[in-house]
Amino acid sequence: MTRYFQKYALFLVLILCFQGLILNQLNISHYLLPMIYPLIILYQIRNINTSLLLLIGFFLGLIMDLFTNTGGAHAVACTVIAYLRPFFLSSLGPADMGSEQIKPSITNLGLKNYAVFLFLMLAIHHILFFTLEAFSITILWSTLLRTIMSLIFSWTLIMGIQYLLISKEK
Repeated sequence: MTRYFQKYALFLVLILCFQGLILNQLNISHYLLPMIYPLIILYQIRNINTSLLLLIGFFLGLIMDLFTNTGGAHAVACTVIAYLRPFFLSSLGPADMGSEQIKPSITNLGLKNYAVFLFLMLAIHHILFFTLEAFSITILWSTLLRTIMSLIFSWTLIMGIQYLLISKEK
């Protein structure tokens, strides 16, 4: 179990550093903000305690809010996807994937199911985040465009990371 926590802590630090030091600093466009840090919530073992997952989601979002000064938008978005994750996993994948320690990935869910799961979770996260960040109906089209472009870019990045993790496992 200690080895799992060591690997998870390293994964957490790497993703947060990559998000904070590289992705948040990219100025590609006002409409493009890639976010891969929700992968930390989505890549947890399948049967993780729900309360623990909610705490992880909240504190992960809180850390991102502290670094980006977004006033709780990350915390809300992360907590909501942490809450909804078990429902989406149970509807997309088999109830018993062979072990309680299995993590949702392309290998375990299959490419199609994982891509759908990831897209839906990121869509919920991005819609909540950008809506709360803008907090105005007057910039609805700008917020919608920003959400869609960031969602597509984030989804592509995370799918690429999953392929890297698959090739590393082999």
